[in-house]
Amino acid sequence: MMDRLETFDSSDLMEFISPPKIKVLGVGGAGNNILKRLYNRKITGVETIALNTDAIHLNNCRAHTRKVLGATITQGRGTGGDPHLGKRCAEGDEETLRNTISDTDLVFIIAGMGGGTGTGCSPIIAKYARETDALVVGVAVLPFKEEGIRRRNTALAGLRELKNSCHCVIELDNEKINEIKNGDYPMKKAFGVMSDLVAETVQSLAEVVTEPSTINVDFADLRKIIEAGGNAKVLYGDSESSDPGSVLDSVTNNPLLGSHYQGAEAVLLHVAAGSEFSLNNCHEVLSALKYELSDDVNLIWGLRTDDSMASSVKVVMLVAAIPEEEIVVDDIAEKQESPLGKSIPMIG
Repeated sequence: MMDRLETFDSSDLMEFISPPKIKVLGVGGAGNNILKRLYNRKITGVETIALNTDAIHLNNCRAHTRKVLGATITQGRGTGGDPHLGKRCAEGDEETLRNTISDTDLVFIIAGMGGGTGTGCSPIIAKYARETDALVVGVAVLPFKEEGIRRRNTALAGLRELKNSCHCVIELDNEKINEIKNGDYPMKKAFGVMSDLVAETVQSLAEVVTEPSTINVDFADLRKIIEAGGNAKVLYGDSESSDPGSVLDSVTNNPLLGSHYQGAEAVLLHVAAGSEFSLNNCHEVLSALKYELSDDVNLIWGLRTDDSMASSVKVVMLVAAIPEEEIVVDDIAEKQESPLGKSIPMIG
């Protein structure tokens, strides 16, 4: 028996290792812009796929795969902000989309809400992905209120559709950009901050299950949290100090993410830290982040130690099954359209 154990080394385990297959889809203009940032990070084990009805915009996107949706319907000229047309384009390319997302364990669908392609196509794509038994996580970006009530209402309606199609949806809001330096921020740079935030969030979640940890979190753990469904949020922090106060500030004080997750019933929390992060510091951070959660929360946490990080600490926290807050869609008939009228395109 001992002889058999002595000859069994780590190389024999490789035949059992099957890393999760992760695909990130950027749908529409905003989704393409964010995907470009993600592609440039060259994340191991993640395939990026850009989808758009606008062939010109798609041509400027960088991804492993690029596909024009509804080419026979729109001739590659976009949807003109019509989500019903976007839905038709996705349904018309059903076979192509199903082939694109087949044989996948985890699918991220990133889209800006309020226009035609992201709003109309993403719920349909999410439905196809979910029917393959993949985990499907939506990342939806809402438009500025100044873009007009009509576009905002279209975005909220599209968000509901996306939530119905995904296991969970991470909701972000361009309106939060106004909180950066009180809105006195160069426009292109501000949109870049949001794009980088989404890219960092997706990368962090992917790395949690693709890189080994001291206290490990595996794909089955991630599945359990995502399948809890409902409203979801990702909190992300990167502190240069191992002091618990500094770590907590980096996680909870990001104006683009917000810190509301009261009563959440499912949480995956992962900490990556250098050698200076003590056990007491770790417990203090965990205790503070757990404070707002449901009493019977399903909390799964992991820890990766990396001496090269020195005093820095990186935290990613996926919170799911947050109690629903009712979204009230404004009555267009009672309010006037914003003087801006048309939308402000998201800049990558």
